[in-house]
Amino acid sequence: MVNLQLDEKALEGRTEVARSHTHAATHAHDAFVETAHGFGEGLVGVVTRPHGDVAKVGVLLLNAGLTRHTGPFRMHVELARMLAALGFAVFRFDQSGLGDSALPGKAAGERRQREIDAAMRVLAHETGAERFVLCGLCSGADDAFHVGAVDARVAGAILLDGVAYPTPGFWVRHVVPRLFDVGKVLRFLMSRRNPAPSLSDFRDWPERGQARGMLSEMVARDVRLLFVFTGGAYHYFNHRAQLAASLGRAAQEKQVSLEFWREYDHTFFLRKHRGVLFKRIAAWMQAEFGARTP
Repeated sequence: MVNLQLDEKALEGRTEVARSHTHAATHAHDAFVETAHGFGEGLVGVVTRPHGDVAKVGVLLLNAGLTRHTGPFRMHVELARMLAALGFAVFRFDQSGLGDSALPGKAAGERRQREIDAAMRVLAHETGAERFVLCGLCSGADDAFHVGAVDARVAGAILLDGVAYPTPGFWVRHVVPRLFDVGKVLRFLMSRRNPAPSLSDFRDWPERGQARGMLSEMVARDVRLLFVFTGGAYHYFNHRAQLAASLGRAAQEKQVSLEFWREYDHTFFLRKHRGVLFKRIAAWMQAEFGARTP
């Protein structure tokens, strides 16, 4: 049984955040409270916060591709509630033009930082969060990487099938096994004549040298990063050593954690795979930012 209450709060700050229309839902198990918010320029999201003390580090869950703030297979809903059980407040919201949020009024590059800034301000106002972990899958990971490199409020980032670049080692591992499969060779030759768009064509990655500098900057600021790659990244990532080979020595520093789960689907289709992901994120959040025992 869920009890709904309506409240309105005025948010202040240099980002234009009109009125935040809040719907508070208290669940029977009393593990967390969820409130819906309208903020910024037509943006919509849900704050999930624990009962009792709230950690000073909050979490923002960014849209994965074109999926809503619920995430693929409601992954963001489950993840937000799990993190709330550990004491972290989480804001999952729709960036402009996605889900429940209005269409964008400005170019993508400049609105990314503005909208994440507005979300940080909402979470800070509602929960007292002072620094933030950005979490995203695919294009959400790209947004987290870009903003994490320039915003001093970012304490960490969880990058699911995020930025990396093919290296000579990648091509050796990718091509050699296929040379002995005539069917794959023929399909490859045909694809070169009529190339189909790949996932990387829709990604927002900086030039490789710039990406190395961005990662080095985050490591120098002691930003903690968790890279998770799945089999869905097979067309650009196929070995753990590839992260450092493509992004430089900063990828080997203590601030950077890495998982490579070759057998996992890009969207974590299987529930058991989502369970493993949640446990890894929970352990990482507890180790890096402290949390209460669930």
